[in-house]
Amino acid sequence: MLRTLFILFIGVNIYAQSSDTEIWTLKRSNFYFENDMYFNTDYDYTAGIRLSWLYHVKNPRKNIYDVSPFNFGGSDTYRNFALVHQIFTPKNKSSKALQTKDRPYAGWTYFESGIHRSSASNLHSLNLRVGIVGKYSGAEFFQNALHKLIDAQHVNGWDNQLHNELGINFKYTHKRRFFFTKQNKLDLSFIPFTEIELGNVSTEMTAGFAVRVGYNIPKDFGVSSIDVGGEDGIPSHKGHLFSHKQAWSYSFNLNMATSLVARDIFLDGNTFKNSHKVNKEQMIAYGGIGFSLQYKRFVFDFIQTYNTRKFNSEDKGHDTGSIVLSWIYD
Repeated sequence: MLRTLFILFIGVNIYAQSSDTEIWTLKRSNFYFENDMYFNTDYDYTAGIRLSWLYHVKNPRKNIYDVSPFNFGGSDTYRNFALVHQIFTPKNKSSKALQTKDRPYAGWTYFESGIHRSSASNLHSLNLRVGIVGKYSGAEFFQNALHKLIDAQHVNGWDNQLHNELGINFKYTHKRRFFFTKQNKLDLSFIPFTEIELGNVSTEMTAGFAVRVGYNIPKDFGVSSIDVGGEDGIPSHKGHLFSHKQAWSYSFNLNMATSLVARDIFLDGNTFKNSHKVNKEQMIAYGGIGFSLQYKRFVFDFIQTYNTRKFNSEDKGHDTGSIVLSWIYD
């Protein structure tokens, strides 16, 4: 499955570079590493890796890029592609028995393609995620290989994981950006956002906001985790993010959001087969704090995210840390 996704990604990029009707320029790469080991835990949403590429599209000529019916003037078009792998486990990983009151074992490996239209203050994004949930995701292999490498406990319960299922999800995100002038050499940006996700993996609505306070803040739409907030580093104008007059940029970041969840395959179980499941919470919330540091073309972001309980038998919420390493090409 991973090889198929990789071949698909290469094919899309070859098309992007050879198109006669428009010009695609690679602007940024983002590498995400999410894990709860930063907080000395190893359960729930325990690990995630994402590698993405962001392209600016010059002279777009396809109606598919019109992701919003509204015209905000001066909009720029971007495309992103990503490969993502995520792992979910219960607390007790030494037992081979089914943990009936805890979340199912699950892995989710997918390819993502997104369309983004940005203006000075608005960003509209439409993303398609296609991949596999279950054994073919490779989660059991990756987790136990990593645990062996770092001399951690072998995970014994993967025989109870969700069945293989093709996952198809669409996500629409709208962000609105407010930027305030410098006060005592500090910048401030406020970015409310809404998201709607539909598919057999996840169906939910999310609303939240991000705040950034710092020096020489990039004129973009903020920093986010893999699942909430969309792609990192999409500028409010094609020249803003890639032409800093100052070499350094830093900010302290706050993110908050709440979601209404109709479906979560990692808690509700497989769509078409009987599998382990738990009673999910239909309203959940997230709170994140972190910082961003940029020197010329290199960007480092860290986010600590606190999640409220996601299912009824969960005794408390769960913390996850996100590290994002980015490189700006132009």
